[in-house]
Amino acid sequence: MKLYFIVNPSAKNGKCKKIWNKIERMLQQQHICYRVVFTQKQGDGAKLAQQIAEQTNEPIAFIAVGGDGTIHEVMNGVAMYSHVTVGYMPAGTGNDFARGTQIPIKWSEALSYMLSSVKDGHVDVYDIGTFKGAKQGVFVNNVGCGFDAHISRKVNASKWKHILNRLYLGNFVYMFYLLKELFTYEPTAVRVTVDQRQYTFSKAWLVTVANHPYYGGGMKIAPFAQPNDQQFDVVVVNDVSRLKLLALFVTVFWGGHIKMKEVHTFQGKHIYIRSHMRLPVHADGEQIGEGEITISVNKQVRVFR
Repeated sequence: MKLYFIVNPSAKNGKCKKIWNKIERMLQQQHICYRVVFTQKQGDGAKLAQQIAEQTNEPIAFIAVGGDGTIHEVMNGVAMYSHVTVGYMPAGTGNDFARGTQIPIKWSEALSYMLSSVKDGHVDVYDIGTFKGAKQGVFVNNVGCGFDAHISRKVNASKWKHILNRLYLGNFVYMFYLLKELFTYEPTAVRVTVDQRQYTFSKAWLVTVANHPYYGGGMKIAPFAQPNDQQFDVVVVNDVSRLKLLALFVTVFWGGHIKMKEVHTFQGKHIYIRSHMRLPVHADGEQIGEGEITISVNKQVRVFR
C-alpha cells in the first residue's frame, strides 16, 4: 500500500510545518517509504488527494497532517474512491476529528499510532455526510447553523486567532468571540426535518448535526454520537436566556448541556434545516454559505483507527 502524507504547512499559524519536519525525521529514521505533498491555499487538500487517487486502482493510504480543515478537504477529495484509506495527524487548533476517532492529540503519539495502524492494517469504517445548500460537499465532524457558525466565521476572520495560536492559546479566541457576540446575536425561528419528522423552534440559537461527540476544540456537543452507526445526532438549542446559554457553553465540555430543557436532541439519516433568516452555516468549521441546507449520511469510508 502506497503511503502519502498531505500536509498543510500553514495549519496552526505555521506550527504544522515545524511538526512535519519532526515527523519527517522520524519517518526517515525508521526507513518508512512515503511520499508527501503540501497544500498552498484553501481547497488544495481536496484537489491533491483526488489527483493522486485517480492515478491508480491500487490501495492507497492518505495521512492528512493539519487541522480539521485539512482532513475535511482530504475527505472531500477521496470520499468516492473505494481503494483509499485515510488517516489523520492532528496538527491544527481544534483537532476534533482526532478526538472523535480516538487518535492521540500529541503528534509523536499520533505518528506511532498511525504507522502501527498502516503496518498492521487496523482499519475501521467511518460515516461520511453530504451537505447541499449554498455549497455542497462532504463533512466528517459536524455541520452547524446559527450562533456557532456565526462565531466560527468571526474567529476565522480574526487576527487574534493567529496571535493566540503563536502562544498555544488558539482555543481562547472562540471563548472571546462567544462572550462578545452573545449579547448582540438574535435567535430566530427554525424548522428542522429529521427523517420526514418535522420540528419547529421559535427562538433557535443553533442547530448542530454531529457525526461524533466533539466540536469547537473539544466541546462535547453530541455526547452519544457514533461515527459509524449510519446516522447523525442533531442538537438544537432553543429559547434559552443569554445567561443560561453562557452556562450551556461551560457544561458542553462534558456533555452536561443535554440535561437542559432548552436543548433538544434527535437522530436520523436525512436532515433538512430551514430558517426565517439566512443563517450562516459551517461544515467542520469551514464556512459554506448561508440559508437552508440538506444533510444526509452518504457512505462509509475506510479510516485508520
